[in-house]
Order: sequence, then C-alpha cells, then structure tokens
Amino acid sequence: MDSIRDILLNLFDKLSFSAELAALITSLILVVVWILIGLISIVIVKQILFKLFKIKERGPRALTIGKLTSSISKYVIWFIISMIVLTELKIDVTPFIASAGVIGLAIGFGAQEIVKDFISGFFIIFEESFNVGDVIEADGFKGNVLELGLRITKIKNWRGEIKIIRNGQMNSIINFSKEDSVAVINFGVSYNTDLVKFPKLISKFIESIDGKYDMIIEKPRYLGITELADSSINMRIIAKTVSSEHFQIERDIRNDLIIFCINNDIEIPFPQLVIHNE
Repeated sequence: MDSIRDILLNLFDKLSFSAELAALITSLILVVVWILIGLISIVIVKQILFKLFKIKERGPRALTIGKLTSSISKYVIWFIISMIVLTELKIDVTPFIASAGVIGLAIGFGAQEIVKDFISGFFIIFEESFNVGDVIEADGFKGNVLELGLRITKIKNWRGEIKIIRNGQMNSIINFSKEDSVAVINFGVSYNTDLVKFPKLISKFIESIDGKYDMIIEKPRYLGITELADSSINMRIIAKTVSSEHFQIERDIRNDLIIFCINNDIEIPFPQLVIHNE
C-alpha cells in the first residue's frame, strides 16, 4: 500500500493540493480500498471453504460447519481490516491491543449469557443435535433451520415467520429430521359398513397407493379399528416416509381414501343431531 500512497501523494502534489489535504484524501482512499479488500476477501474465503467442505456432496452437516467457519472467518477478516484502517488513520492501535485482556475480563463478568450462548452453540454443532436444513422444534417454535451459529439459531416455519433463538435458551429440542417420519391417517366409516368385506377393500386401497408416492419408503399398513366413536367406527392407516414429509403424505392419502370410499360405496359418516318434537 505504500507504493499506492506514494502514487496518490505525487498525483495530488501535481494538482497543487496542500500536503495536509493530500494526506487526508489519500488516507480516505486507502481506507475505502481496505474495506473493499475486506468485502472481496470474505466472498473468496466463503467460496474456498464451501469447496473445501464440499457442501453439496456432504449434505447438511458440511453445510452447518461451512457456514459456521465462514462466519468466524468473516469476523477475523473484519478485525484485521479494522486494525489496518485505524493505522491508516494514524490512530495508535497499541492501547487497543494492550487493553484487550482487561476488556475481555470485564466483558466476561458482564456477558455471561453471551458466553453461555457460545458454549451451547459449540455443543449443538459438534454433538450434531441438528444441522442447517433440519426440521426442529425449539422454544415452542417449529420450522426449518436456516442458520446455525455459535450464538444464535434462525428457524423458519411454514408461514414464512423466522424466529431467532439464542442457543443458550434451547433447553429442549425436538429434531424431526433425525429419523424417518410416519404418516398417520385416521378415518371413520359408518356402523353400517360390512366389516367382513371391508378388510379386503382396504387391502385393495393399500395396493393402489403402494409405490404411488416417492416419499413413502415402506408399504403403507392398515392397523384396523382404533375407536368406536359416537357416529363412526374409527380406523387407522400408517406409512413410513422420508423425514419430515409425513404431513404431505397424510394429505395425499386422505384425498385418495375419500375418492376410494366414494367409488366403493363406503359411507364416511359425519356427526348428526336428531331433534324430537313433542
């Protein structure tokens, strides 16, 4: 940067700028240059890290570590750029560095919650409690993990709402993406239904949806009667699905089931109220 400084100073000297003004403008230009270098460095480092971790090939775990490392490198780069900028502005950075230990001690006493967040974030990441892209429920909020850092986690639900939760506040976490999911389809038929013929019909239905949906990883099963309700005989079908896809499969199978019942004259009851006039 000294050569650039000399070139700029010579240029301003030829333009008859005063020495003080030339030095000021040169310093401001160099500050802008360093900031641009910082921005470009962050982008380059992020690209290198994502290639190094092979994010697309290795899946959610690599994505989580890649984003975390990228975030840490960003702070490191900006710290270095800040020190250089202060030097360019003729500000002595020695007192800042010398007092870093004292400031760190003071912050340690006053920011115990932040320290707790960082420690919790560390264990969440390295114990693989969840990764970016997983569906989790934390602090009563369920959604996809958009971002997982050392201090905070961002979760987006199906409504598009984003909740930012401090890692230290995550006392209990439900991870819906760790294992395969199960779609549960509860339905009811009329008490007039022929329960001798019905199992054969429902087996025909199971065969019709087996292989229909890619998200189903095991053949659906009819579990039988689950309840004798006021207006219906309640039954249940289950299907093992790809993680977090069970809600859509439940909707799809219900739709298929209604059509099947209509086509096979199986009555789907609904609550009725009988009023007697005296």
